[in-house]
Amino acid sequence: MTVTIVGNRKLEIMPVVIMEFMAQLPVNAVVQLRRGRTTRAGRFERIVAEAATRLWLTVKWCEPDPEDGEGQTYYRDVDMVASSDVVLAFFAGDEMSGGTEHVVEKAMDPSQLVPVYSYGVVDGRLIRIGEHDPNEAWSEMAPKI
Repeated sequence: MTVTIVGNRKLEIMPVVIMEFMAQLPVNAVVQLRRGRTTRAGRFERIVAEAATRLWLTVKWCEPDPEDGEGQTYYRDVDMVASSDVVLAFFAGDEMSGGTEHVVEKAMDPSQLVPVYSYGVVDGRLIRIGEHDPNEAWSEMAPKI
């Protein structure tokens, strides 16, 4: 089982619901996180990675492939979604934006159709922005608000 968790750069916290979600995963689950080839992972990703490691989950860092040229981060995100069973996306605010929005869009692409749940942090509160899980495969495990 592979879970992709993404958060935009402005988000510097890890909502508790991520820990609660990951605690439900089987020990052999893989948590995919993004980082640049030459840059340190963002604070959000580092916190999620630490939490996943403490739960004995495998963390897979996904980096852009320089051979993909200018579109390397785009292709990294496409590959992450293609190998995912579910995507959880977190935003600072109540609107999706940037590369994190791109991950959500790819999960909803008819050629992928990976369940995706999106959340925003507004005034310190977590809100659900949206979801796309037609078969409700993850509705029981997805973070509740």
